[in-house]
Amino acid sequence: MARPLHRKRNNTLFITLLCSTALFSQLPFMAGTAQAQTTAAPQSYQFNIPAKSMSVALAEIGAVSGWRIAYAFSLPSTVKSISLSGTMTAEQAIDRLLSGTDIRYRVTGARSIILEKQDISASGGATPAGSIQLNTITIGIGINPANVPFETSGSSVYLSAEQIENVKGTSPGDLFTGIAGVMNGENRNSGSVDVNIRGLQGQGRAPVVVDGSMQETTVYRGYNGAQSRSYIDPDFIGSVSIEKGQSTGLDANGAVGGIVRMDTIGAKDILLPENNIGIRLKGGFNTNSTSAPALGTPGGIRGAGNYGGSPVPDEFGSQQGMDRPAFLTPSGGSGSVAIAGRTDNFEVIGAYARRKNGNYYAGKQGDDAAYPIITDTNNRTSVSYGGLSQYRAGEEVLNTSLDNESWLLKGKYISDNGHALELGYMKYSSTYGEIMPSQIWNTFGSGPYQGYLNDVELDTYTARYNWKPDDNDLIDLKINAYYTDMQLKINSAMNNGTQITPVLWYNATKRKGINADNTSRFETAFGDLSLSYGIGFSREDLGYPDGYTYKPSDNMDLGPGREGHRDEWNAVTSAEWKPTDWLTFSPSIRYSHYKSLDFNPGLTNSPSGLAYTHGDPIRNSDGGWSPMATLTVEPLDGWRIYGKAGSALRSPSAFEALKGFSFADFGDTVNVSPERNKSYEIGTSYLTNGIFLPEDTLRLHGAYFNNNVKNFLTRTGVPKEMFPGFYYEYLTLVNLDYAKMSGIEMTADYDTGKYFGGISWNHYLKTMYCAKDGTLLAKRTQCAEGGLYNSYTLQQVPPKDTVTVHLGARFFDEKLTVGSRIIHVGKRMVEGIGDGSEDTYMGGQLHASKWNPHTIVDLYMNYKHAENLEFNAGIDNLTDRYYMDALNASLMPAPGRTFRFNMTAKF
Repeated sequence: MARPLHRKRNNTLFITLLCSTALFSQLPFMAGTAQAQTTAAPQSYQFNIPAKSMSVALAEIGAVSGWRIAYAFSLPSTVKSISLSGTMTAEQAIDRLLSGTDIRYRVTGARSIILEKQDISASGGATPAGSIQLNTITIGIGINPANVPFETSGSSVYLSAEQIENVKGTSPGDLFTGIAGVMNGENRNSGSVDVNIRGLQGQGRAPVVVDGSMQETTVYRGYNGAQSRSYIDPDFIGSVSIEKGQSTGLDANGAVGGIVRMDTIGAKDILLPENNIGIRLKGGFNTNSTSAPALGTPGGIRGAGNYGGSPVPDEFGSQQGMDRPAFLTPSGGSGSVAIAGRTDNFEVIGAYARRKNGNYYAGKQGDDAAYPIITDTNNRTSVSYGGLSQYRAGEEVLNTSLDNESWLLKGKYISDNGHALELGYMKYSSTYGEIMPSQIWNTFGSGPYQGYLNDVELDTYTARYNWKPDDNDLIDLKINAYYTDMQLKINSAMNNGTQITPVLWYNATKRKGINADNTSRFETAFGDLSLSYGIGFSREDLGYPDGYTYKPSDNMDLGPGREGHRDEWNAVTSAEWKPTDWLTFSPSIRYSHYKSLDFNPGLTNSPSGLAYTHGDPIRNSDGGWSPMATLTVEPLDGWRIYGKAGSALRSPSAFEALKGFSFADFGDTVNVSPERNKSYEIGTSYLTNGIFLPEDTLRLHGAYFNNNVKNFLTRTGVPKEMFPGFYYEYLTLVNLDYAKMSGIEMTADYDTGKYFGGISWNHYLKTMYCAKDGTLLAKRTQCAEGGLYNSYTLQQVPPKDTVTVHLGARFFDEKLTVGSRIIHVGKRMVEGIGDGSEDTYMGGQLHASKWNPHTIVDLYMNYKHAENLEFNAGIDNLTDRYYMDALNASLMPAPGRTFRFNMTAKF
């Protein structure tokens, strides 16, 4: 009879309801104060706008405050504003800015102002002394970045620095948690990000772009395939924009799933409004971690096997790693210093950050932790394991430590005639823990252990230029150039049961690119028209870190890394035609072409067996067109309905185009074609102010999406006849017939000024992966919902449902903000491959991601003690739930209950 020795009762639902009740208990006051707040004091904002053209200054007031500022006359670039500095309401800011002009303003609704010229004829036609007489016909609106996703045709997300601070969690990828249709793959192993957008991830399908630069690389994960990685430091992120689905941007070439754009901090994030020189200091700590132990330290549950008639141990696993610190005991932390300065035309910033955290501890609640199962049969005893992972409840999760240092230097020049140039340099250096997934679930029954630490060095150089003259609508020129150099040294370990041997997987990825595009705007008799056109180039070089020479003994003679390069060009033309104020048509066309040069194909052992010799380099190339079109109807102010369809091409990445680890070498070229996503999306958005209360904001969005990726590129087992009737399955790159993902997403946000809340839901209707005839052995499943046998797709299938609810309130004149976030992650679309005929969890095969549905509660608090002093605190995983992240590849549980505290001071 099988009997579990240790199971945890699930208290998540009770605690979640308790926390929700506490928050909802505040909601009755909303109705009670609704009428009382109709005359509440207007909200104040911090402004620091130097003297510049009036149109730009007005737009900046709108961007800071979120107010809509409209005017029906032109503002020539020669009309200059006064400087504006201090804390004031939007009305006060407008009033000061327009002082001495013949322009007056009128508040027309919540956060809405219309500017009007005074009637000069009424005063006899004379222009008042010192005022400026203006002419006619343009409309300008101040832009609030948080509103942009609801004012554009498509599905997108904007995260401010404050939002990132509130929810940044333990791992860098935690900032993507709770976003509908967006997740981070393999979130707990390496401190990197590998974003999944609507079921598509890896190899440039959903790239992360930082200040216009790309730095994605791919690493070997042993039997468990390969993983794409990008590295970021949360302290240097100023904002994040996520565009789901196809994009017309030059930086989105090949981004068939979507794109993540991050901007690093600038002078405005450092300086107080009244200062032109300043310093920002940040420091904080977190709990729930400990220093990484010595190499080889065991962890997890142990002792499985047949005991016969011998006694069964009282404990299954060491007590080491079970000594979790008290909840509020600091065990990790971060700190940064940034210095900035600005004049009317220049600004510069320099910053340094350090972040250090040890191995974290898993949660204790729930039924997913490891436990022994003892079976007695005919007086013979055997022990096996239950749970999702070998880690026990509340145990230290080995190989999750990190020690990061980052540097940032940026300078920006802005001229009076619309020119702007920004130059930047960023360095990221990290020593971190990670382990091959196979060493957790396939280590001769010995369980997980502490491996070697690893190193990554990333240097990023960027240059961004923009020319947008105030008096010329034909010119809005942007040029972006970058160079990134990533040196990655993964010191994997191999445990054969008696000793741990280092296995080195060292590689370097160097990327460079340049994009140039211009937008011209026209007013025609047939409506407003804008044309955008540009061209881009990128190169990716793969090789080894500086000073390193590959030797077969470094990685147990498993073969060298990739060496070669890949070039790609792309040109885009897009238009936006608005024949009426309620109809917009936006077509675009992209052409892209790549070529690769591979130095490694045909590698053969030298006679000595100590080195490899190169075959002749092999070249590949391909390209094609990517059309897209969007139709938007706006039946009411703030309400838009849109349809979007396209056919986006993604050529093989450098990892896919070059020979190396994770693919078998048949001695010939990689014979694959680009993949093409024929997708469409139908959606609607609604944004309005003052719907229930004078200063409230309501944002709504809903969409149906459908991805149909023809010739989807992935790895799988391809049969090769060794001798008549006997086939061996080689792991190599193939084009599937197709991969399909479809679903719906919905988002609703409501903010009264004092109270705020919202809900988002993402639901997948279908996932399906189908191989071409003859690709797989006949006994393998040819079409499956959960991925194909030994394919990377097994770790990219998302949860069927994710739901996020957030609630919060502001107190003491908005100095104090408290909030909560409840995240529910549903079950995987199907378990394993999904047909029940193949065991995808057996040793030696690529494992499908594995998790159970779970609900996580996070709390956060932000207190602005003064203009220059701010405190942030948060509790992640309030209920201390033991759970596995969706899209995991390493069977490593997520962190348990963790307290975070951070202080920011500006001088």
